[in-house]
Amino acid sequence: MVCKWRVAILGAVVMAGALHAGVARQAPVGAHMTARLEEDQELVLLVEPQSGDAWTRLALRITGNAAHWRELARLNGQGENLLAGRLVRVPFAMLREGLQLEAARALFPADEMRSGGWRHRVVEGIGVEGESLWKIAEWFTGDGANYARIREANPGQALSTRRGTWVTIPAELLAPAFRSVEPLPRIAEDDPIAAADRTVESAAEITAPADANIQLEYRRSGERPYAVYRLQQGEALYSSVGIRFTGRVYAKDVNEVVGQIVEFNDIRDVSKIPVNYPVKIPMELLTAEWRPADDPMRVARERTQRESARLASRVSGSASLSGVHIIIDPGHGGRDVGTDHEGVWESTYVYDVACRLQQTLESLTEAKVSLTTISKSRGCRVPERDVLEPIRDHEVLTRPKYELADPVVGVNLRWYLANSLYRRSIAATIAPERVIFISIHADSLHPSLRGAMAYVPGERHVRGSYTRSEQIYLARAEVRENPTVTHSAEEALLAEGLSTRLAASVIDSFRSSGLKVHPFQPVRDNVVRNGREWVPAVIRYNKVPARILLEVCNLGNPEDRRLIQTRTYRQDLAESIRDGIVEFFRGEKPEAGSLRTAAR
Repeated sequence: MVCKWRVAILGAVVMAGALHAGVARQAPVGAHMTARLEEDQELVLLVEPQSGDAWTRLALRITGNAAHWRELARLNGQGENLLAGRLVRVPFAMLREGLQLEAARALFPADEMRSGGWRHRVVEGIGVEGESLWKIAEWFTGDGANYARIREANPGQALSTRRGTWVTIPAELLAPAFRSVEPLPRIAEDDPIAAADRTVESAAEITAPADANIQLEYRRSGERPYAVYRLQQGEALYSSVGIRFTGRVYAKDVNEVVGQIVEFNDIRDVSKIPVNYPVKIPMELLTAEWRPADDPMRVARERTQRESARLASRVSGSASLSGVHIIIDPGHGGRDVGTDHEGVWESTYVYDVACRLQQTLESLTEAKVSLTTISKSRGCRVPERDVLEPIRDHEVLTRPKYELADPVVGVNLRWYLANSLYRRSIAATIAPERVIFISIHADSLHPSLRGAMAYVPGERHVRGSYTRSEQIYLARAEVRENPTVTHSAEEALLAEGLSTRLAASVIDSFRSSGLKVHPFQPVRDNVVRNGREWVPAVIRYNKVPARILLEVCNLGNPEDRRLIQTRTYRQDLAESIRDGIVEFFRGEKPEAGSLRTAAR
């Protein structure tokens, strides 16, 4: 691709100081570099010059050819002397192959190489229609004229794409940077993070010692305060520091944060860190629970947890679940298959778990059970076979139903439906505290991680109001009933506390059943991805006080992926979720009216 860079960047890069298109998406690429996708669909890498850099040195490091320095200087409106402290814009087509791949993975984290070619998921944030096939061809093949062959390989695909959909770029068209990619990213041999990855991958799985045995030392003086963790025998920087203390679980995010830690400690060879080595972790990378006891972030977080726990108490009940309404949301579906590893579709297998959960609840308890989606061809019948045939004909059970075509619309309609079911339950004299919502998914994390984890709506992420007014929403009765959802501060606290208890009960049930659980903090109040904290929309805008998004396993792990392709394992998952729900309702009676007030 590099040989065509003069043609590819013609007119695409503006001189320094001139106006350019807005930013649609950006993501860090290691230290001192940021990949950026602009609203005019140009890809660039922003590079921060380092101490000792000259144009030739920077050009060699970034493009692979020192002779490219003159063109870089011209494109950035600079002379022969590289200006310190000024970002250098490098067109994607000029990047050396390794950096092209890293930049693409940073901007398009869902993308992956399959046997038939590169599968690219169209991102949000670019116009109304998504990305053009010409640009996709330009990025991944080096020549926009290949758009016609890409269109042929994707039947029914228009010249523009729909956000959230998948486009396959045939293997024979791929540029060298993508042609030989394996399922996991390749990292250069001299990359210090690579050794950490290899150490983790060589183990069967990550196991975590009890947090009670972990001690951090804190250094608050200096410009950048930090904590110190002393590595123990057999521990790797990737898992024992990157995952445990920073909350990152996605491979790209962990690589990025470990890169910062490596640079901060000036570690030359990660694979040769001795036992008891004092790893310094910048304080701003730590999650609240690992900060000093008097740190404002930790103090505020613990205050919130105490208040939410005070507001939310478990209700009394029995194993019969009489008077309980359980709303089950099978993740993804329709055109959105979720994560896809080696042909194992998340949507197909979690739908089977959801149907098994409905079946075991209705056959063994007195609970009322509702689903948010259904397969038109299969209904919710449980097939007695291990490997499942993919299904893509799911509908959201709104009035009228919505055939799952647009994933964003589908997600929003799910929580609108859940809110409507919640209101109907209360109107039917079901107590608000006896309605629960569980969205079932399967994660896509680093392959060394296994097991279940649950997300709950952290109160700081759900306050305020949200509404959708497009006709596709207003055509549904559930939206027209109440198009705007609002969470007060008390409702947000209540939901976090009650949801955390439900999640903990389900996770404990998994442990009791011998099912794998995520080794680090399996109940979380937010998702951390691309350096941003957020709560999934299906539980963020949901009004059901006890609501969780449950990742039943990690499809990125070969053993988890093998197990979920067995009916026995899927049945075990369903029964463990059921048992967790039963245990959730074996608690103390809450203060009268506490939940009913929040439900109004």
